[in-house]
Amino acid sequence: MRLTRWIWIGLCVAGASARSATGRRVLVVVPTPGAASDYSDFLDSLKARGFELAVRGAANASVALHGGDGARMYDHAVLLAPAAKRLGSLNAQSLVRFVDDGGNLLVTASSDASPMVRTLATQFGVTVEKRGSRMVDHVGASASGDAGTVVSARYAHVPAILSQKLLASDAPPVHFEGVGLRAADIPLLVPVLSAPRTAYSAPADDNAVSEAALDLVSVFQTRNNARVAVSGSTALFSDRLMRADGAGNRQFAADISQWVLQEKSVLRASSLRHSLATGERPDHYRVGSDVVFELDLAEFSNNAWHTYTADDVQLELIMLDPYVRVTLNHTQAGGADLTTYRGDVRLPDRYGTFTFRINYKRPGLSNIDVRDVVGIRPPRHDEYPRFLSAAYPYYTSALALAVGFLALSAVWLWSAEPKQSSKAASDAKPATKAKSTPEEKSAETKSEPKSKRKSKQKSS
Repeated sequence: MRLTRWIWIGLCVAGASARSATGRRVLVVVPTPGAASDYSDFLDSLKARGFELAVRGAANASVALHGGDGARMYDHAVLLAPAAKRLGSLNAQSLVRFVDDGGNLLVTASSDASPMVRTLATQFGVTVEKRGSRMVDHVGASASGDAGTVVSARYAHVPAILSQKLLASDAPPVHFEGVGLRAADIPLLVPVLSAPRTAYSAPADDNAVSEAALDLVSVFQTRNNARVAVSGSTALFSDRLMRADGAGNRQFAADISQWVLQEKSVLRASSLRHSLATGERPDHYRVGSDVVFELDLAEFSNNAWHTYTADDVQLELIMLDPYVRVTLNHTQAGGADLTTYRGDVRLPDRYGTFTFRINYKRPGLSNIDVRDVVGIRPPRHDEYPRFLSAAYPYYTSALALAVGFLALSAVWLWSAEPKQSSKAASDAKPATKAKSTPEEKSAETKSEPKSKRKSKQKSS
């Protein structure tokens, strides 16, 4: 058995000797200093992978994650004392602050988990079952016949977290002794190990059982790429269950710890750049311009950065809402350890302040959220085309109107009236008025006003 243990540690050194992308300092909290021997296989594997462990008892008052200046003293924390009411100077708030500062956390629970552990789990969307309850499976019990040892191979298909050995159809099951978990339906939380369908949570205070589907281990990745794992069993990492016949606890503990301590599935974006198709990089782009966008991506694994290749990396051009969304093509132009993603984008016919953004979030992988704010301006007065193809009908109508006006004017100016003959002209002359008789003159005089008649008499 001891030979098998050292063979497994040697395999960890040869195949998984990857130091973390965020640091090597690990704080391990156990119930008592002597209890660390119960997890010797797990802790030895961490040492073999290059981590510097600081093992402390839960009652040690010097246990702390931040120094007097507020800086982090450790890069990772592993809590293997779920029943302890106090973890030195640590509490739920200080552990959440540790995660907010970029630290990674592995938390284990049990049937007698303390209120602090339960409160801490709820901060990451995980609810621990009632105190005193435990997972029971009478149908799929382990070889020992103990119904309290749940055997489960219901792994989540997340290649970024679990190895291919656990994702295969003949994957070895995990032996689990502990309490069930309820995971909230949030995208940042991934249940990686679920209870078998024949298992249930049996409370200690009554005979009722939980009918809801329960999880055994869940992982959480924050928006700042800090990682948290919550396990309902501390015994899952113990030597007793790791050395059980046919158990996959060793491989599962290795996969979970490598992911939580950021030894794998860590993405890095660099060298964000964009320019016109001609290669020029102006201060402001013009609407409708063709722009080339490039970004380098790399993945950390096996203690080195390697190329990362995917077909679902998308670029968005956003002003409140996305105006353009294109899938980037990957090439190997970035170098041996980089993958360059390139996309050709035609800017929209809208000017304003836009944001080039790549928001890449996939289960188990680090979140990539890079952006660059650019200004898009309308064309200047001398940048408009001389003639617009869309305005050809208007050009034609204006030209037709001008031609018609000129033709009508020409017809009106150069057309003459027809000449009339002398006979027609004499006939057209008005006849002379016949002389009026004395009676007619007398009648006209009477009809005129008196004032007019007086003026005529005076003039005569």
